[in-house]
Amino acid sequence: MQKKLIALAVASLVSAPVFAQSQVSVYGVIDQAIDSGNYGGTIGSVSRLTGSGYTTERLGFKGSEDMGNGMKANFILELGQRTDTGMLDNAAGQLFQRASTVGLSGSWGAVNFGRQYTPVFSIQAANDIFRVAGIGSAYALTNTGVTRANNSVRYDSNSMSGFTFAGMYTFGDTGIASAYQESDVTASPKDQGRHVGLNLKYANGPMALGMGWGGQKNMLANVAGTIVTTKTTSFIGSYDFKVVAVNAGWQSVNNDAAPTRTADARVWNIGATVPVFGKDHIKIAYHNFHNKLVASGDAKLWSLGYVHPMSKRTTLYGTWAKMTNDAAASSGLFGAPGTAAQRAAMAGYDPSALQVGISHAF
Repeated sequence: MQKKLIALAVASLVSAPVFAQSQVSVYGVIDQAIDSGNYGGTIGSVSRLTGSGYTTERLGFKGSEDMGNGMKANFILELGQRTDTGMLDNAAGQLFQRASTVGLSGSWGAVNFGRQYTPVFSIQAANDIFRVAGIGSAYALTNTGVTRANNSVRYDSNSMSGFTFAGMYTFGDTGIASAYQESDVTASPKDQGRHVGLNLKYANGPMALGMGWGGQKNMLANVAGTIVTTKTTSFIGSYDFKVVAVNAGWQSVNNDAAPTRTADARVWNIGATVPVFGKDHIKIAYHNFHNKLVASGDAKLWSLGYVHPMSKRTTLYGTWAKMTNDAAASSGLFGAPGTAAQRAAMAGYDPSALQVGISHAF
């Protein structure tokens, strides 16, 4: 009996360092809000329970293994859920729609493979004081369809005196109707979904600056077999004065469709975050969208928010937002109910809404 106990003790001592080198954690966000607004057209006035008003809902698994000499193997599997219905948050039924990557990191930076955020989106997200969530988010006007890329390879550098760099290349989805959307088949057009992107950021003390660029190849919906490249360029900057933090940004998006472009727009924004009553803060943002292809196709977004952290993980929030559309514009608030066709049918309408909710991170 003693020998068995001694053997077990020795085995546990030998194996303990091995297990200590591997770490896996479960994390997520549950975020629910009561939303009431007038969205116009066939949607009209709506009151509803919805999610992701302050932070996008998610459930994730991430881990790392110490390989020695400063190198680690890392993975992330992250899905998005709708707590109000218990469903996945995407119509395609992708399980790990938000992220699914594996890679290595070390003193030279990190390289990851799989489905992950594009470098230009990383810049856009850093400039959105409404955290790319809820009706106040700038993504209602800056979304160019390049949030995440499948079949991608992304490199992120470590910080060098505040400077970081990221670059991405994707092998595309091959343009086939496949449940797996693999990149190793030969169906045409082979470059459907291909993305190339990069960003450069500087963050040191109260100041942050950044630029991002991305080129996305997609098939035109009305021209079978025709691939066009949509190019997005973003510049951002922010400064924290302690009594107020200000941010600003500029973005352009256009494509090379022939004989005439089908996308050519500019967006600029300015925002501020003001701390009040200790840890609470007020957020205000203005976004101006200019459509260079459509006369009277511009839109403007005003967003006002209040955030009350109850603890490190639980936050109460309220957001009011109003989109002002010119006569030929039909931009809607981010996460608004209805379909794109319903929104297109209400050109010139100015939707507005109020959202009050609770967000819990774990």
